Amino acid sequence: MADQHEEQLSPTVTKVLDEFLAVLNADNDIDEDTAERLDTLLRSGKAPKADDFEAVLFPATKVDEK
Repeated sequence: MADQHEEQLSPTVTKVLDEFLAVLNADNDIDEDTAERLDTLLRSGKAPKADDFEAVLFPATKVDEK
């Protein structure tokens, strides 16, 4: 039921994000997990904040947490 309240992305935005994801996946310098996390963030329907991007692009590792 919570999904009923989320706004759908427009077909144009979806097309742009699909192409963006394809370009990210084609780039050997960007790992697939990072591309997927970024795609998920951008498709969330919310305006991401800088902290959101930082968490997606530079996730904490177990070494960082010590």
